[in-house]
Amino acid sequence: MNVLESITKPCADSFEACSRDSILRNLDACEPNWRWNVPSHSVENCQIRFSRQQLLTSSITRVEHSVGLDALARRNLARMSIFFVTAGAIEIGDRRARKTLSIPADHVASVCETSAKRLTIEANSSWLAFRMPEPVLRRNFEEMTGRPYLREFSLPPTNFGQGGTQGFYQTLRQAEQDLISASPEERPMLAKAYQQLALAKLFANTPHNLAQPFGCGSLSDAPRQLLKAEAFMRENLSNPITVDDLAGAAGCSPRALQRMFRTCRGNSPIGALCNYRLAAAHSAIKAGQITSITDLAVGLQFSNPSRFSVLYKRAYGCSPSSTLRFAGNES
Repeated sequence: MNVLESITKPCADSFEACSRDSILRNLDACEPNWRWNVPSHSVENCQIRFSRQQLLTSSITRVEHSVGLDALARRNLARMSIFFVTAGAIEIGDRRARKTLSIPADHVASVCETSAKRLTIEANSSWLAFRMPEPVLRRNFEEMTGRPYLREFSLPPTNFGQGGTQGFYQTLRQAEQDLISASPEERPMLAKAYQQLALAKLFANTPHNLAQPFGCGSLSDAPRQLLKAEAFMRENLSNPITVDDLAGAAGCSPRALQRMFRTCRGNSPIGALCNYRLAAAHSAIKAGQITSITDLAVGLQFSNPSRFSVLYKRAYGCSPSSTLRFAGNES
């Protein structure tokens, strides 16, 4: 069964419940990575309405509830959730980082789903969530631009009543409505089209850190030496490169180059080089230009093919051999 065929059936992840036990039972079934709880002080007038529409590799979830909700993430999913809060508020706590993110009404923000994160949602809240695996999100942005996505996606709390985020929200709402009313024959085409449109809206209009990693070659505030080092990386992906080589190409000391990359790219020069090589490997595999994963890894200066596979899977969500197999099936 291909991806399109897998979404022809109407989504079953929709329910309405009016008791604490029923709410928890249904939430556990629809959102199994979260350990849900309804606080004891919030059990009166228990009502919730939950609806999810599945796209290709993403989903749109709409929830309205009169009770307060708490949830604790069970494990790392590397799944990105973008929450639009239309009423009430959502608070996300990260114990490990000792940080708390608050999303008030009429605001949107992104959350990466990792273990030990805690959701606290006010009573009488309503919200819409767009969810997608982070490696898939990264892969889609790289395919849009033909350049590697070097930073962790992050959308801080932003008012979505105006500007680009409003267009993104309206696209999700329209997709939700059209998918609900679509026939089984229409759903695959609509799901594919709306996912691409939603990602294009997200990439083009939302005020997040996408501009820097993708527009780094033209940003006036990017250090000239850093841009020279990155150009040298792109021109020598198949050649051995050291930090001293990069510093020489950039015209600065290795220590200064390390500092620039940490400040402007959130990574080391060698870490950035590794990302460029992984992106080049991904493009070659997707284009059907290789026959041997080992030869590809060695050609891109990954001396350990097993380590290359681990890094590739971490970046793109599946192994290089699986990507090669899927690319062959699509051709």
